[in-house]
Amino acid sequence: MSKEKQSKKDSSARVSWGPKLFLTVTGGVLLFFWWLLIYSGGVVLHH
Repeated sequence: MSKEKQSKKDSSARVSWGPKLFLTVTGGVLLFFWWLLIYSGGVVLHH
């Protein structure tokens, strides 16, 4: 029974990168749209 608990601990430790990945991707998307719409002067059809 202790091996079963140990395997649950191991599997939960492996899954912990999911929220970090989500936050990193979300931050990257927000930075990209900030750069695209605010920093670079917005989206224009022709220069």
